[in-house]
Amino acid sequence: MRPWKSRSRSEMQTFETRTRPLQGAQLAQLLLGGILCLTIASHTQTSAEAAGGKGSGSGAGAGAGGGAGTGTASSSAASTAISSDESGDPSSATAFSSLAQVSSLLPEASALSATSGLKEPYLDGYATSNVTTQIGTHAYLPCRVKQLGNKSVSWIRLRDGHILTVDRAVFIADQRFLAIKQPDKYWTLQIKYVQARDAGSYECQVSTEPKVSARVQLQVVVPRTEILGEPDRYVKAGSNVVLRCIVRGALEPPTFIMWYHGAEQLAADSRRHRTQLDPNLPEASGEGQSTIGSLIIESAKKRDTGNYTCSPSNSPSATVTLNIINGESSASAVTSSAATTRAYALSILALLLSVIIIGVGHRT
Repeated sequence: MRPWKSRSRSEMQTFETRTRPLQGAQLAQLLLGGILCLTIASHTQTSAEAAGGKGSGSGAGAGAGGGAGTGTASSSAASTAISSDESGDPSSATAFSSLAQVSSLLPEASALSATSGLKEPYLDGYATSNVTTQIGTHAYLPCRVKQLGNKSVSWIRLRDGHILTVDRAVFIADQRFLAIKQPDKYWTLQIKYVQARDAGSYECQVSTEPKVSARVQLQVVVPRTEILGEPDRYVKAGSNVVLRCIVRGALEPPTFIMWYHGAEQLAADSRRHRTQLDPNLPEASGEGQSTIGSLIIESAKKRDTGNYTCSPSNSPSATVTLNIINGESSASAVTSSAATTRAYALSILALLLSVIIIGVGHRT
């Protein structure tokens, strides 16, 4: 067996590679690598000292025996050092035995290092957050988990303790709920077509012991829709009619407002009907903006009588009743109303006169 110093660089690199199955900066590997280097240095120093000691002994013998004896002793010391190395020098055997033990411990150290390097999952963000959405839209509740590893993420609805999702699996019959895994470590709960009853607290949980959790408070905005004016309208035939539908309190203006006459949808621009949308109008109270959708009926006719409904894209509907009366009916209604008013006034006056006369009679 060749001395360690005489080994080539490629052989040393091969040996070091075999004793290092994993190439990482783990602490245990660095410690064992240091032990390996110290063992090699110790073996090298021991071999050098042994060779130097034997050479000194031979030199002393040569001094006593003359110059020829010196050459013979040196040759004998060199051959003795080589033969002792090849025949199993105790220090060499001990060194290589230590190397073998260190090599056998490296895989275990790598596994130990990998195990000790595992970190517990944690949530990135606030323990409680708020999400505001509008009825009819989609809501997205975020939960950012780092270092999840082999743990699971669950979403719980706190009002009834219902488990909604575990990872991507859904555990509720309502198909509006869905768990979405996004590339940036977000486990997002999606609620489609949000309803007013969806408002409340939701909790994101990680299956650690103890559990790691964060809450999201969902607020659902329900805009108000109304048609300006009285709920029952009376309009003279042949006149133009304008119905105005206003949407207040919306997070975003409606993209459209549909109008219906009974169950029939009215075209946006026909020969007799027109619609108009005026978004982002400032409220007089200063509480945000509103949107007005108008229906214009030109030269109203008797057949235009009925219920009219405005249906915004992101808020509830509102309905008004329109009554179209012709000219004669209108005049008759006005005359009848005036006659009734006069008769009522005369009755009140007669009653007052009767009270006065009776009072005067009693005094006399």
